[in-house]
Amino acid sequence: MDLRRRERRVLGAIIALYLQTGRAVASRQVSQAPGQSLSPASIRNLMAGLEEKGLLFREHSSAGCLPTDAGLRFFLDWKRGQMKISPGLRRKIEARCGDSERETVDDPVWIARLVAELTREAGIVVRPIDVSPILESLTLVPLGAHRILGVIVTANGWVRKRAVTAPEGTLDTELHLLAARVNEWFRGRRLDEIHEALKVAPPNAQAWEYSILLQLFSIEEDGEVQVTGTENLVADEAFSELERIRSAVRVLEDRSGIAAEWRRILQDRETRVLIGEESPLTSDGKLGMVATLFYRGPQRAGAVGVVGPRGMNYLRILPMIECVGQTISRRLAEED
Repeated sequence: MDLRRRERRVLGAIIALYLQTGRAVASRQVSQAPGQSLSPASIRNLMAGLEEKGLLFREHSSAGCLPTDAGLRFFLDWKRGQMKISPGLRRKIEARCGDSERETVDDPVWIARLVAELTREAGIVVRPIDVSPILESLTLVPLGAHRILGVIVTANGWVRKRAVTAPEGTLDTELHLLAARVNEWFRGRRLDEIHEALKVAPPNAQAWEYSILLQLFSIEEDGEVQVTGTENLVADEAFSELERIRSAVRVLEDRSGIAAEWRRILQDRETRVLIGEESPLTSDGKLGMVATLFYRGPQRAGAVGVVGPRGMNYLRILPMIECVGQTISRRLAEED
């Protein structure tokens, strides 16, 4: 949208104040903002024009202005290149990751807690983030009582474990040989492709082997979705209404929905922001989401981000989440 310089300055001041306070902004507040030289009357005229363009709205005629979803989106796109994390906070994040064991940094629960603590919003980690991960290896472990643990490791480091039933009399050596054959047949293929291929038994596979493979690859799972810091979201004054709290909790409980939406929005971008009506996940509870990828070498290992109120301070949170993703990626690459 093409805005004049004065319109941009006024819109920027309104949204910056809104993100700091979460409240409607009056023309007098804008006139007192740094860099403003216009009178409150001139600012009111510009605010009216921004309302007509769909970037601001008022809850009633005598109230101050609030940004629409389109206004917030315009502001974030405009300010995107100026969002930077402070050197001190970057050092803090790097120190937290550097002081931790490899297993800790690779733990999605730990990562989600880290971003929840840093942002004071609800932290989320989704992995794997690819639409369907690629098989790296299968291991079969006998559990006794005709039960087998199948451990599927994907190329991006995700580990899926599933206990299945084996025919009576199955030998440990047979399980070892089956795992080796599966790795020969399917290594390097996506799990959804394997699921499709197993509609027909592999060549030379015995009936009991085929039965085990159908159980192991029968369901394309959502992966792992960790959510921590829900109390941060519920405690925010933006969620003073009971129905808004319920809406936010419903979103956080919808792990499948979060996984599907994050995979969709991160297909072609490393970082994404969702605001209000831009997504079914954020529209009902008037929420905002920030998500960024982290990597294991060249592979997309997962995504980390937050859910918060629609008016959370994106200027502070977005570069913080990107710094966490970049730091986790560097640490995983160093360990590998």
